[in-house]
Amino acid sequence: MVKWLKPLSAGVLIVLLAGCNLPARVNEEPGTGALTLAAQTVEAQMTVNAMTLPAPQSTSANGGAPTITLAPTTTPQPSATTKADPCDAAGFIRDVTIPDGTEMQPGEAFTKTWRILNEGTCDWNTAYDLVFDEGAAMGGPASTPVTKGTVPAGSEVDISIDLVAPETPGVYRGVWQLRNDQDVIFTVGGFWAEIEVVEPEVFSSKVSFQIQQTFDADLDDGASPALGIEDFTFRAVTANDKRIEAENTAVFELMGEDKPAYGACEGADLTSDPIEVDSDLVGQWVCFKTSEGRIGRFRVVALKPDDISQVQTLELAYITWKLP
Repeated sequence: MVKWLKPLSAGVLIVLLAGCNLPARVNEEPGTGALTLAAQTVEAQMTVNAMTLPAPQSTSANGGAPTITLAPTTTPQPSATTKADPCDAAGFIRDVTIPDGTEMQPGEAFTKTWRILNEGTCDWNTAYDLVFDEGAAMGGPASTPVTKGTVPAGSEVDISIDLVAPETPGVYRGVWQLRNDQDVIFTVGGFWAEIEVVEPEVFSSKVSFQIQQTFDADLDDGASPALGIEDFTFRAVTANDKRIEAENTAVFELMGEDKPAYGACEGADLTSDPIEVDSDLVGQWVCFKTSEGRIGRFRVVALKPDDISQVQTLELAYITWKLP
């Protein structure tokens, strides 16, 4: 009996000693674990019960249907936001020249001017420019400075570019944008020039208009010798010096090998200076204004015979437009 108890006592002692070395739970007094779990269980059950119970009802004084009272709700209010003023912004004021839809003759030169407002908080300096964006450039610059000085915030500025109407009839629109001194485009939609190119009405024309040496000619009706007021004379000063000499108020300008449009002839530097006639003139274009004020152009088709010392015939293909 004694031999059996000794091992048992040793085993119990080892278990008790080991229990003394087990880690204890922090901030928890002995015996409270079961109470805490029980309290949590009761609380959870109370929450479930509250969720499943119907809303409290009250009966009206006259015994009618019960009145349901709802708990008040709170609607969240939007918070105030602050929007910073942009440094660079622009607004269109008006077209100073060439309103949208202005009719132009083919090749006609014009200047488009916009009045723009600096709507930002930053001043515009000489590094701000107007740049072509899309559409018909109409011979306009890729970029041009907005100002030669400063455009203060809140002030207006007129911005102009020189353009040329296309030679083919139709509606054309070119769009330009504003770019700041950091090479950043800050306009939305941009500013545009929109025109309608219309074909001018023809007053008189001939594909083969022949003028003999010493004869005069009328480019208003295509007669040589002239039946009305002559516009020029094909004159030989000497056997080797022959000229087209303007008559009355008619004026001319040699334009080269490229066919000029109406607008180009209208804007040409027309003068009464004589045009030398020789084999080099064949294939060249000449713009003119007749003595009656009509704009036109002709191309020298031929000069026959080739021997300049002989009496020659000048052949033209011309078109004279009606007065606008």
